[in-house]
Amino acid sequence: MEPVDAEEALTYAVSREMVAIYLVVLVGVLLQLVGPGFLLPISEFSTVGRLLGLVFSVVGFVATFVGSVALLYKLVADAVARA
Repeated sequence: MEPVDAEEALTYAVSREMVAIYLVVLVGVLLQLVGPGFLLPISEFSTVGRLLGLVFSVVGFVATFVGSVALLYKLVADAVARA
C-alpha cells in the first residue's frame, strides 16, 4: 500500500460524492436539532406541529444514520479499489 499525499487526500475529501454525503449528514443533524423544538410543551404549536416535529426528528435521524453508513461504505470501497 502506497502512502497518500496531502493534496490527493484533500481532493478526495472535497470530491462531489463526498460533499453530497456530507450534506446528507448535515441536513440530518439540522433536522434533529429543529424537530424537538416543535415538541416542547411550552411551544404554541398544535398537534399538527408536534407531529411535524416528530417527523423532522425521525427523518433527521434516518438521514444522519444513512449518511454515516454511506460515508463509511464509500471510504472502505474506495480503499479496497485503490489497494
